[in-house]
Formats: sequence, C-alpha cells, structure tokens
Amino acid sequence: MFSAFVVNADVNPPRDEYDPSKALFVKCDVRVWEDQVAVFKTAIEHSPKHGIDIVIANAGVYGPDILEGIDEDEPSPANLKLIEINLFGVIHTAKLAAFYFNKQPRESFDRCLILVTSIMGYIDTQGSSLYGASKHGVRGLMACLRRKGLMRVNALAPWFVATGIFPENFRISLTKQFQAQGVDFAAGSDAVGAIMRIVTDSSINGRSIAIVPRQLSPSGYLDMELDDFQEGSPCDKLQRVAGSLSYSDII
Repeated sequence: MFSAFVVNADVNPPRDEYDPSKALFVKCDVRVWEDQVAVFKTAIEHSPKHGIDIVIANAGVYGPDILEGIDEDEPSPANLKLIEINLFGVIHTAKLAAFYFNKQPRESFDRCLILVTSIMGYIDTQGSSLYGASKHGVRGLMACLRRKGLMRVNALAPWFVATGIFPENFRISLTKQFQAQGVDFAAGSDAVGAIMRIVTDSSINGRSIAIVPRQLSPSGYLDMELDDFQEGSPCDKLQRVAGSLSYSDII
C-alpha cells in the first residue's frame, strides 16, 4: 500500500473534490518561473517530510501548425505559446527539481523526475508540427539529464488518451479511425500504472515508457526501447565519446 502527499500545480483547480490532508492545489502558469518556484517552496513547506521525492512535469497543450496562414497575403509569425508551455515550462520544472533534490539527503528521499512527452515525440505526426517539436524536445531533455547522476529521469510517452480535452465529435472521429486500423485510445489508468511502476522501482532511469492501446501491450504500457543505440554502432561509439568529454573550458 502506497501513500503520498500530492501538490497539484495548474492554472485551473481540480474539478473533483480531494482530501486536503493528502493533497494541495497551487495555482501556477508553468511559463512563469516565479510561479513554479512558489509551487516547489509550497510543496516542501506542506510536505509531511518537508521535502520532495517525485516531480512530474505534465503540463501540455495542443496548438496550430506552423504552416497555418501560408496562403495569406502577408506572413505571420508562428504562435509559440505551445512551445512555452510544453517545452520551456518543462525545462523550468526540471531545473527546479534538480535544485531542490540536490538540497535533500539521498538516504531520506527518492529523486525521481518524470517528464511527460508523447508518442509524437518519437514518431512523425500529421498534426501540429509545433506540438511534435515540443515533445521531441522533452524527449531530448530526458536523454541529456539521465546520465548526470543527480536524479532518476524518465519520460512518459502517451498515445491518444480520451480525456475531456477532446471535443466529443473529435473523439468519435478518432475512435472510428483507430478501430478501422485495429487500435484504440490508450487508457488513463494505464498511465497511472506506468507512473507507479517508475516511482516504485528505483532501478528505472533514463527510459521512455509509452502508454499504448491494450492491443499493443496487455498492461497498456511498454518500454519504447528507442533511447539507446546498438552496441558497436556508429552512434553508440559517438555516444560513448560524447559522454566522456569535459566541457569545463567552454562553459
């Protein structure tokens, strides 16, 4: 049996009631550094252990493609709000997680950071290229942080999950398209199962766990097995060289 004190940081409060002795809501715009600092300080203040074991960077939105408007008479800049939330906000969270994890004794706290990317961070998408780029960026952040030795860093990469974010007509359309090709939505409960697997197994580090339709995995999640190179391959060689370099003279 596991228990936790949870701090939920979002621009909107949760719709469902929660036990204030086990959870706390803090209003936060992840794009704003000061908002995120306040979240971490509040979490430490109210935590029964006065520390943090697990951080999940989950904020994400969808938005227009960069090709939108190319038929207009005059060019217009891409709307980068999506990048600010999906990538810059995650970078703020990762920085703060590392900062506060580093202040805590290792023997008393786990140091687990989960970055929520997407299947679209691994495959091509016919949807928003900005969304896909942001999720590739989160994947890259995980890959760069996982070898630092400061904390466990893993990525969660969901397929489409039927949440309230989707308009009903879009959800119905996707359902028909998926079923015609032998798949379905991924389940939110399977995302929870994957997170529990990560946080309770301290040996898991530097992995991308995909949340997939049950047709592809009975558990609803699986290791992507795409974050490491075949031993002896050119990229494996370059990875080993890059990992041995010292950057002290240039940074």
